[in-house]
Amino acid sequence: MKSYIEPLNAADALDVLDLYGIDTPGAFFSSEHEGCVEVELSGHTALLETPESVAMLFGHDAATALCQHSNFRRDAAEIMSRALDLDDFLYNVYSGTAFIPDKAPDGEFFGFHVAHIPLSAILEDDIDPLSPDACDYGLDSISETTEDAAVGYFDPAGAVDDEKFLTSADWALCDIESSVLTAFGAGCSPELAGWTLGNAESVAETCASLGVDIATAPAPDNPARVAAAAKAATKATTHGVAAAAGNRL
Repeated sequence: MKSYIEPLNAADALDVLDLYGIDTPGAFFSSEHEGCVEVELSGHTALLETPESVAMLFGHDAATALCQHSNFRRDAAEIMSRALDLDDFLYNVYSGTAFIPDKAPDGEFFGFHVAHIPLSAILEDDIDPLSPDACDYGLDSISETTEDAAVGYFDPAGAVDDEKFLTSADWALCDIESSVLTAFGAGCSPELAGWTLGNAESVAETCASLGVDIATAPAPDNPARVAAAAKAATKATTHGVAAAAGNRL
């Protein structure tokens, strides 16, 4: 089983902590136990099998990072799910980055085109934002590796069987999360970082809610203000979830 939302084993949890810059001294991936982590402690080596055991050993910062990761992925996967269901794409109003699903009419799924689309191309009625004249498809592409993959396989609600796990969707979510961490830091939601559906109505609503001046896009008016607002909006929720996780541990 695999999940788009949260790590299901200790090794995946260690990857998340590395992404969030959490120090994990003495920890390394086990070569003998798949999905496990070994940690060199005083006089012995401990074997960690679950995300909970990783959070317990590395403390509050680790538990908080794992909760922030799950919260972010849940929100981002919801946007992706709507994009796939509505024949839309994911778009960032600040950077102009777009993740455009590559699929056949019968629903076969090939991955994502990573492209750049000017904000004006989406909001102007007489321009097709996905046409080669408006959309720069040269950024990257993320190919799907699951055999005979279909759009309908994507289920962000929970763990899915390995043969229905869309690797390209997971990689796209990872790229989005990494870019938000770099630009805004931990605790910022995808929406507050400018991610939305690529249709004109959703983009216009997102710009209005974030105070994005369309005339100066793709750069935010005041990145520091946006980041501060994002962190303030998520601080209480994040701390509450982290505390609950700590209580469960």
